Amino acid sequence: MKATEHLSFSIGHNTLHWLIASYLLLILPLYGELQPLIYLCALVIVGWRYAIARDRVKPPATWLKNTIALAGCGLIITFWRSSGLLPAMFNLLVLGCTLKFLEFNSRRHLSLHILSLYFLAALAFIYHQGLAFTLYLLLVCGLNSIALISVYQNGTYRAQSRLGVRLVLQSLPLTALLFLLIPHLGPMWRLPDIKNATTGLTETVNPGDIANLSRSSALAFRASFDGAIPPENDRYWRALVHEEFDGKSWRIHSIIRSWLQQQEHPLTQSAPLKDFINWRGPATAYRIIPEPTQQHWLYSLDYSRPDNDDALLTPAMTLYAVKVLQQKQQFPLTYFPQTRVQTELAEYQRQINLQLPANINPQTQTLVTQLRLQYRDNTAFATAVMRYFATQGFSYTLNPPILAGNNQIDDFLFGSRRGFCAHFASAFTYLMRTAGIPARMVTGYLGGEYHANGNYLSVYQFDAHAWSEVWLNDHWQRFDPTMMVAPDRLSRSIDEVLPAEETRLRDPFSLTSYRNILLLAELHAWMADIDYRWTSWVLNYNNQSQESLLRDLFGSSIFGRALAMVGGLVVVISLAFVFSWLTRKHIKQDPLLRAYLVCCQKLGKQGMPRLPGETPLAYLQRLEQAQHPSRLVMRQITDLYQLASYAGADRHKATRKIRQLGRQL
Repeated sequence: MKATEHLSFSIGHNTLHWLIASYLLLILPLYGELQPLIYLCALVIVGWRYAIARDRVKPPATWLKNTIALAGCGLIITFWRSSGLLPAMFNLLVLGCTLKFLEFNSRRHLSLHILSLYFLAALAFIYHQGLAFTLYLLLVCGLNSIALISVYQNGTYRAQSRLGVRLVLQSLPLTALLFLLIPHLGPMWRLPDIKNATTGLTETVNPGDIANLSRSSALAFRASFDGAIPPENDRYWRALVHEEFDGKSWRIHSIIRSWLQQQEHPLTQSAPLKDFINWRGPATAYRIIPEPTQQHWLYSLDYSRPDNDDALLTPAMTLYAVKVLQQKQQFPLTYFPQTRVQTELAEYQRQINLQLPANINPQTQTLVTQLRLQYRDNTAFATAVMRYFATQGFSYTLNPPILAGNNQIDDFLFGSRRGFCAHFASAFTYLMRTAGIPARMVTGYLGGEYHANGNYLSVYQFDAHAWSEVWLNDHWQRFDPTMMVAPDRLSRSIDEVLPAEETRLRDPFSLTSYRNILLLAELHAWMADIDYRWTSWVLNYNNQSQESLLRDLFGSSIFGRALAMVGGLVVVISLAFVFSWLTRKHIKQDPLLRAYLVCCQKLGKQGMPRLPGETPLAYLQRLEQAQHPSRLVMRQITDLYQLASYAGADRHKATRKIRQLGRQL
């Protein structure tokens, strides 16, 4: 199409304004999911389209539009290689919707463009599923609906908006009913994985990583309990077990990776490990709702049994989600605090948890030799090492000195002596292995913010923690050397343990950073409670939840459920009609005028209707000319109507008399 033909179809000003408002509100909060150049292109082209409509600039030539499209596609192909298919396709859709603003050839093309924005809004829900964003998307869809209405209906902004809002509100009851009753079938396709991981723990950890993570106020997960919440000293949420150490970083062992790869294929996967464990002792049922991390690792109290097939129990007694955590999902678990999952340590496991790089940290080896001379018993040695951290002037900080080189454990134990939890756990595990005691480092979270209204815990990224597990007395025992340096960390939040100048580095726009202010703390708790209920009741409403709801309401009878579905549809449609009638503009008609019009309607049924715009006197004259049988009665009615309307006669008496005469027609 030539540039001069660009505006052969003229889009209405109202439609353009509604469309721009809808598109900008949809795009603005997606800055984290869009490539910066695609995001900037969207904003610039929408402004360009508005300037074209105001005759400020000329429409772009075809070659320029094609160049922008090709450049954008090239950028998206590059982005695809680094971030995955789903983000690339999302950026491509945004680019296409943006460029479409520069050419609307017909009303049909404009309508299809507006309909594509509904699909774009649905895709945005993949990335953001909170209640606030859902309500925001509802606003966007409302504006989009008004834009679609304005394509086919001329009128004022107020008239178009009222109709659009009414249609959206009428659709909500039906949407809710379909959500509750229609079976939740799985998608016919699988969303491609997103390669970019969000904030969270990873398989490889350096001592400073968790300190950096603890500056984040982002939510990590929530855990709700059916019974009493475990005491504070048992709120250690295991995520990853690190058994390989190269002198600088800790990693999960390659055996665990191989085992997980075997579980991904039907021919090599083994029976669920949870079926081979003798779960015993008192149990507590609970559920975790992790935030999307684009990873598989879950969080659990030790030791916990997964209660469905969505999560696997690994040989390291950690939990692994079968599907990548791309959206909020609820995982039911059962906590068995007295269960011993392992009573013997195989030789290969012993060797793995004694592995150390050679010829590093000589000062640490000397310290271990000295302590071993005093404490031959492994338990006594571990206790002595814990006491060493408590008495040798170590301090707890988010800003430890950078440790470089091959002797980082020496530099920490005999040099800086300032560190975060991962520094202490790493050094403690190294000391145990040097002494010939199997040990490993565990990363996860500690504690959580308790919400009595709902009996659940909110665990944030700043609750990230690291500790050690040591093989003593035929089972793995937890040792947390950080508690020797900062004992208040177990019962108090990190904000209260660390100096104020360190916690100020956290996100200033998060309410969790201001929990010491009563009003903001209450607002934070209220918002957390709403988000928890939204996640539990709506985002995690699945076939099992639907089955339970229908069983509670109508029993197990198929006939009862079918009747409920049909009855619900009838009720919703009836409510829609009632709402439409209530919102319709009702004009209160004058009783005198209504009585006169009733008489005219009776004559109309007799073959002499009153013409549109015809005055009462002209209508009477036409009746007299036609020698209509009711002309005399109609003369009396007309005289009464005109006297009451224009001469000040009693309107009430005139109305009553007209009704009496009307019965003679």
